Amino acid sequence: MGRYGELISTVFVRIFAFLFWAATVAILYAVFFLLSAYRHYKLFFHDFHILLPCGFVIAGAGILLINGCLGCKISHKDSRCKQGCFMYFIIVLLCLEATGVVLAHININRMDYELQPMKRAFKHYNDSKVEADTTVNNIQKGLKCCGLYNYTDWKATDWYKQSGNYSVPETCCDLGFPSCTGNITESYKLYHEGCSLKLHKRLNFYLTWLFWACIALIGVEILAAICDGVLMVRNPFRDFRILDSGAFA
Repeated sequence: MGRYGELISTVFVRIFAFLFWAATVAILYAVFFLLSAYRHYKLFFHDFHILLPCGFVIAGAGILLINGCLGCKISHKDSRCKQGCFMYFIIVLLCLEATGVVLAHININRMDYELQPMKRAFKHYNDSKVEADTTVNNIQKGLKCCGLYNYTDWKATDWYKQSGNYSVPETCCDLGFPSCTGNITESYKLYHEGCSLKLHKRLNFYLTWLFWACIALIGVEILAAICDGVLMVRNPFRDFRILDSGAFA
């Protein structure tokens, strides 16, 4: 591989650098919505473990921005110091993204366990000002849902039995029916999809997005490392042989 190979490798390194920036936007998009869901509905989560992949990915995003800037400036005439830094950051990124992929996959498979506290919050709902009841109202209003799996779930709650008025919380009301009072006999005025299903789908969507974005990014990083390796091979370290000179003979 000669001069043309070096030029081609340089071009690809710069292309991959721009892809690093695009990947940063893609993964931060998923991270933003995962963090937002946890912030609004944290009482419904068993623990904070769902945020662990976000932590690794955010750390990787910062390095991606730096490495993208570095990759745009690399040329076949650069010293191996700059090329070596680019390679080092790629190795760190591979570790972070691989960890994020594993954690995202684990959280996708343990989502039912993660959302167990949500069942307790709905079961003990009392339409009061406590945080749990407020969160139930917020999720029904925000996700346009009713009950855990559908609006009939409210029939099994203590609040429904004690109220005796055959109604569900007014946050179950479809906004298209301003006259809705939550009366279960007018079920066509209520949201029919359950909140657990909707939140489950939303979290799975963004975790899956994060999973595949990291997988794609790992592939790009490997290709970038190969191209950078070509440049490093064609640009060896300079040997300093001061001690071999005649001045020290």
